[in-house]
Amino acid sequence: MVDEVWTIKRLLEWTREHFEKNGVESPRLCAEVLLADALGYQRLELYARFDQQPSPAQRAKFRESVTRCAAGKPMSYIVGKKEFYSLPLTVTPDVLIPRSETELLVDCAVDYLRKLDAPATVWDVCTGSGCVALSIAKHTSNAQVLATDISPQCVTIAAQNAADLELDSRVTCMQADLLALPQQWASQHGKTFDVITANPPYVCTDDPLGPTVEHEPQLALFAGDDGLDVLKPLIAGVAEFLKSGGIFCVEFGYKHADVIHDLIVATDSFEAPAIIKDHQNISRAAVAIRAC
Repeated sequence: MVDEVWTIKRLLEWTREHFEKNGVESPRLCAEVLLADALGYQRLELYARFDQQPSPAQRAKFRESVTRCAAGKPMSYIVGKKEFYSLPLTVTPDVLIPRSETELLVDCAVDYLRKLDAPATVWDVCTGSGCVALSIAKHTSNAQVLATDISPQCVTIAAQNAADLELDSRVTCMQADLLALPQQWASQHGKTFDVITANPPYVCTDDPLGPTVEHEPQLALFAGDDGLDVLKPLIAGVAEFLKSGGIFCVEFGYKHADVIHDLIVATDSFEAPAIIKDHQNISRAAVAIRAC
């Protein structure tokens, strides 16, 4: 028998099939990302190098990554990177992996700030990797952004991402428990904001998790039996920190739309919130304007 020649093309084909058999989500994409990481290439470079034969050391690194991914380890944690809103972000098991539905928060914030067309302040609560805060700063020109999280590990990763993207002059990363505004920020920039965004924990305690989600930090996921342990105090207190006419953008769970709407209305501080659906047509975020 002739030994098989392991070109980039063949490695991708075999790995895609292997991932499909093991129930890995987006098997082709995962194969490409892991192989590009093992070779030190950009993912799209693989297509121009289909006939290349990786070295034994490169194949060994790729094989180890494939084994971990097939066993349920999130691809983003294996390579230490995740793209969000076209930004390459460092992620570790200390932070929630950014997801495409959370880009809705960025869309709403950026649209508002561009229409405002004036110097503005933004507070991203429960920032995690800093994905929302950094994307807002990247796509606006005159916003100062505060990114806070209760986890010091998250704050470290968010600050690293801010520095790597050269946004650290406009994004300040600080540790804070929900709406406990850091005094250092308040003394320099004031206590109210034009925009507040939040992607807080909202998974119910008994909700089933996928095999990869189980690897993510529970602090960033679970919020009590109904998933509202963080959302309720957040919504109840957020208006205090918003300027009149400012907006509050918050992500929530797939079954929370009605209760989130009612919680926001019950504050008597906002106009009726808009509920926004994600790319799967699931109600995923609310945007509310602070009443004057």
